[in-house]
Amino acid sequence: MTSRTRVLVASPVVWGLVLGAALGAVLAACASRPSMMPAAELELRQKEIQDYWMQIRQWRVERGWSAEPVPPRPEERAVTPPMRKCETTREPSTDTCQDTCNLKDAICDNAESICRIAKQLENDGWADGKCRSARASCAEARQRCCECTVNEQASAAPTRDGKP
Repeated sequence: MTSRTRVLVASPVVWGLVLGAALGAVLAACASRPSMMPAAELELRQKEIQDYWMQIRQWRVERGWSAEPVPPRPEERAVTPPMRKCETTREPSTDTCQDTCNLKDAICDNAESICRIAKQLENDGWADGKCRSARASCAEARQRCCECTVNEQASAAPTRDGKP
């Protein structure tokens, strides 16, 4: 057997090993990736997020708030203290505060739904952005409900002569 014959005989074995290793690497890479969602389901999930998010925007505008929560400017972040926990245990008693707090509940429910779906979409930047926006709207609505209820409570507090 000449050296040329050995190379030809060894060549299919070498090629088999190389191709087998390459195929193994591809299979390993595919097995480690999360399964891809079918395009129709992805579109359906994104439409759900869009619907919830648009509903939040509509509620905000109807209430006279900006369509999107306004993030604080960098210089304001250093000055503005973080949002405090609401320091009232009373339920709102005026229609205005009840409406504000009911809106807070609706916005926060939508935000929870948006973020749940975004999590299912695994690292979808668009969905994650909608989740952040919805959470910011929820936080703002919580703050507005709290402020309304605290102000309502303060205005109903008795004065020195015992009258509200």
